[in-house]
Amino acid sequence: MKALAAIVIMVLFAPLPLAGQVEVQPYLDRLSSGELEEVREEVSDLVDQYPNDAGVRYLQGLVTEDGTDAVRVFQGLVDRYPESEWADDALYKVYQFYYSIGLYRTAELKMGQLRGDYPDSPFLTSAGAKVTPKADPPAESETTDPVPVVSEGGATGSGEAVSQPGGGQFALQVGAYSSRENADKQKFFFEDQGFPVEVINRVRDGRALFLVLVGNYLTYEDAKAKSADIRRSYGVDSFVVSR
Repeated sequence: MKALAAIVIMVLFAPLPLAGQVEVQPYLDRLSSGELEEVREEVSDLVDQYPNDAGVRYLQGLVTEDGTDAVRVFQGLVDRYPESEWADDALYKVYQFYYSIGLYRTAELKMGQLRGDYPDSPFLTSAGAKVTPKADPPAESETTDPVPVVSEGGATGSGEAVSQPGGGQFALQVGAYSSRENADKQKFFFEDQGFPVEVINRVRDGRALFLVLVGNYLTYEDAKAKSADIRRSYGVDSFVVSR
């Protein structure tokens, strides 16, 4: 009984795990070996046990199946743990996502953040400064966006959200949905709150993706501040995109 009581006391008063305590590399090695499903199950438990561990959040992003959900995880890591050893990697993955769906100006915004905040990141050299093409990229447009991009006004364009009259250069992406119906639900919600809202259509990996963009902001800092307000007021995560 005394031994059992001692064990209970040790468990109850053991120090709580600190952020960054989980060893990430073994999981990365297992992912490289093809153990995706096994690691995904274990990471789900790790997120519950260590919700404030940046490395665990990084693993969560890696094993998240839906690309838009993964980007949300990676962007959250960058915003909450900017000093983490995984932050530049996560930001680079956000950049890759936007580049892959043809949102080149937003990709350039993320690459600019990577250059400014993590000038020594190895991902800067691996990226090869691959940002917004200087000339029209017909081949990339055809492969990443086989259907026209349609804005709420019905006009088609290159894939970036069009600038609104009198609006700013930045907006907040509050959702990315595979169904237009779900995108419209989010759109109507924010319209009811008094926000200007736009839905644009992209195609990624052969499926439609509807991005919900809120607001018009003159500066990146203004948009970031509003993103924090939206999270506090409505419990909705968002991140800055470039118009």
